[in-house]
Amino acid sequence: MGCLGLSLSDFSALTPAEFRAAADSWARQREADAEDAWERMRLLATVTIQPHIKKRLTPQQLLPLPWDKPRDNRPHPPSTSERVAEIMGRKGRG
Repeated sequence: MGCLGLSLSDFSALTPAEFRAAADSWARQREADAEDAWERMRLLATVTIQPHIKKRLTPQQLLPLPWDKPRDNRPHPPSTSERVAEIMGRKGRG
C-alpha cells in the first residue's frame, strides 16, 4: 500500500500500533536520506570553494543546517505511555 510498499493483505493484518511504527520508521528513513543528500551537497560545495578562499572553511560554516544544533534542543515527541496517560486524563474529565 502506497509508499510503505505493503501488500493489501499485509496492510490489513497490521494493528494501528504496528502501522504507526512502520509509518514512523519510513518517515525517519526519508528524513535520514534527505539529510544525507544535504550533507553530501555541502561537503562538495566546501571542497569546491576551499581553494579560492584564504581562511579554512568547514561545511558547517559554509552552510549551517538545522540538524547541526545539538539534538537535545529538538522537541521530543511524547512516549506512548505519556500519550495514553494524557488521553485517559481527558476521558476522566469528560
